[in-house]
Amino acid sequence: MRVLLLIALVTIYIEDSWAQPSYPALELRHIVQLQTDDARQFDLSGIVRIAEHTYVIADKPWNTYLYEVRTQGPDFTFSKEYAFRAFAQTDLEAVDYCDELFYLADELNGQILRFRLDTTSGPLITPQILPIDFESAELRPHTWGNAGWEGLAIDCGNQTMYLIKERQPRFILTIDMESGKITDKFNIPETESGDFSDAKYENGYLYLIERNGNYITKINPKTHEVIDKVHYRHIASHHEGKLYGPEKYGMAEALLLLDDEIWIGLDNNGKSVTKHAQDTHGLMGNTPIILQFSRPKGF
Repeated sequence: MRVLLLIALVTIYIEDSWAQPSYPALELRHIVQLQTDDARQFDLSGIVRIAEHTYVIADKPWNTYLYEVRTQGPDFTFSKEYAFRAFAQTDLEAVDYCDELFYLADELNGQILRFRLDTTSGPLITPQILPIDFESAELRPHTWGNAGWEGLAIDCGNQTMYLIKERQPRFILTIDMESGKITDKFNIPETESGDFSDAKYENGYLYLIERNGNYITKINPKTHEVIDKVHYRHIASHHEGKLYGPEKYGMAEALLLLDDEIWIGLDNNGKSVTKHAQDTHGLMGNTPIILQFSRPKGF
């Protein structure tokens, strides 16, 4: 009897540990949902802010556009600002900006693309492939399929890029942007999640989405130390229901850091919102959303 009681108590403790994360929950400010008349599915996969302009990308092979986002109340809309002259089918999974250049992670082909917005040449852009020496590190990103580059973040001042491999295995590459050489390859303990998605760099720290755990993790990319974590599980994976379904895995694919807010964009892969999302947040249909949270002080 005592053994059974001990097992029961341990089980309750473990379940409660998962149910009550030890890291703080983000405070939700708003949820904005895409409003569009476009019949084609839009799968939000990356976001970047440049001055007062917010741009997003999507990850379907036919979607080779850079969109500018506009938010108003509970909705957001976008316009197709620029189209890429793609070399082949692409799977655009991340976007960042440095020295007047956009950088895109193409998961399908394992490449990093870059381009400059040139309004004098019209809306059609021909990106360059960033020369990165993957071969010396015995890496073949074009063979990774849907487990490849999911995030990209740039330390512009030091001309350093961080490439984020999603899973199987997940890891982070540090790249010298001037030489194209890989200078580091590392991971952090997989205590909350076994995958990554998007990332951003700010003030010496790298911020990562640990997608299936619903965490944003702040790390020192030089020492690989985990500095802090916050979670959004109470919104994206509430015990009464997720926001879209049916879906087993996490959906967060886009991360944006502002002075007082953190935005997380969800790629719902065309799935419809759940009854929980309808009743709790007033969401409708099957278009993606951006979760807007207050940014904790010091995070």
